[in-house]
Amino acid sequence: MNPKTENLIELIFSKLKKYKAKEISLDKEDLKKFISSLFKES
Repeated sequence: MNPKTENLIELIFSKLKKYKAKEISLDKEDLKKFISSLFKES
């Protein structure tokens, strides 16, 4: 994955982890796989 994508994943991950309205159970590797799959389909 290129650095821009890594930075995007980091930003999304941190924003979701700080979300207070609901607790979000999220694994960083799962998020990476999901975002990679979105880029591959485009």
